[in-house]
Amino acid sequence: MLPVFVRGHINLTVRERSQTRNLEFTHQNISLAGVSGLPWEPLSREEQFGAKIEVTVRIPTARPLSFRTLATITREFTTFADHMGLRFHLPAEHARDLAEVIRTEGYFPTEYIRKYPRIPSLPIIRTFPLRALAMPRPDVPFPLSFDVLNLSPNGVLISTESQVSEQFRPGQKLDLLLEPRGWFPMPIRLQGLICRVGEEPNERTGNIVRSFGVKFAKIDEVNRTAFVDLLKDILERFRQIGSEGG
Repeated sequence: MLPVFVRGHINLTVRERSQTRNLEFTHQNISLAGVSGLPWEPLSREEQFGAKIEVTVRIPTARPLSFRTLATITREFTTFADHMGLRFHLPAEHARDLAEVIRTEGYFPTEYIRKYPRIPSLPIIRTFPLRALAMPRPDVPFPLSFDVLNLSPNGVLISTESQVSEQFRPGQKLDLLLEPRGWFPMPIRLQGLICRVGEEPNERTGNIVRSFGVKFAKIDEVNRTAFVDLLKDILERFRQIGSEGG
């Protein structure tokens, strides 16, 4: 399994309520995208969410790496916890150096290993469902459209910029309609449970992008059979892409 993280330290300086706070987060899982799972305290989530700040990243590997970059403060929460994240805005040089360190000295933590891996959204796979609908329910009387970010046999990661989605919280159920493309003959209807929610601003639109990690909870036999057939087709095409790339 390819490494995606490297252990490192994050330093940041934040202005809040006329005070300057210098914070350090040590021994974090750092990826090309950034870092997640940071505590909000002593910062105010309401004041700092979406702020763009400068951070210092230090990677104490065999070939130490240190750089400064801009990052956006993001949020991820579940039923039990609420965490801060940092979305890096890496210049090409820093992205290249960090990618090389991850490739040569990084790792894939065992707590992230899943029985069924996630399949990233790939438009080149003709049947991959790039869109999903949350079907009408009493508190949302019309379908809400989502982008599909990844898919697995057990769940799906979806996102939207619709502010109607703000009312969806961890622990709630969603009636979903996955929309396969190409030759696949039918949509997939199922019910899922929202396990986690991520939030970050879209700098181009000013909207909040919300992503929802949804675990499949209920699906009838007809849709289960169709979903298995869809996954088989996606995985076969995914393997073909991998073999062609290799």
